[in-house]
Amino acid sequence: MKTPVIAISGTPGTGKTAVARLLARRLGANLITVPYLMRKKQLRYGYDRKRRTKVIDEREFARAVKRNIGTGRTNIVESHLSHLVKADFVFVLRTNPDALEKRLKRRNWPAAKIRENVEAEMLDEITIEALENNKNVYEIDTSKLGAPATARLIGQILNNFHHGKKYRPGDIDWTGHAKRYLTR
Repeated sequence: MKTPVIAISGTPGTGKTAVARLLARRLGANLITVPYLMRKKQLRYGYDRKRRTKVIDEREFARAVKRNIGTGRTNIVESHLSHLVKADFVFVLRTNPDALEKRLKRRNWPAAKIRENVEAEMLDEITIEALENNKNVYEIDTSKLGAPATARLIGQILNNFHHGKKYRPGDIDWTGHAKRYLTR
């Protein structure tokens, strides 16, 4: 019997890690994350000095995830790349660009890296890629929703797909922020 794979994705700062941990605990699921794969030495990374960030090969990530899919229980893949993995369900966490910018500033990220991620959020980059690779894609606005509430909501959608209809992609639109953000 095939065990379900749930991908939790979104730009950095949307709450993926906290939500995935809570959901994995609630479901008794196998949690696969980038740090986990790196600790197991199954995923290497490069380093972009200018952007001060690790760079991961998407194909290598997908292969490492595939090697770690457990049988007999649900698998949750958490990463800003997890939507690229074939999954039964993909939850793209979204955050208002203003709130996202504040969260990333609190992490002391470089301005260029913050801008890159806020622009990706405004342009629905992850949602678009998720829809190219998977069928059951949902978007959840985490701007004012904490990790426990988000994890509960995902659980409700998994238990009642009819409930998930209002979380299908297309309702979250941050393009109104683009003009103001890009003219700074």
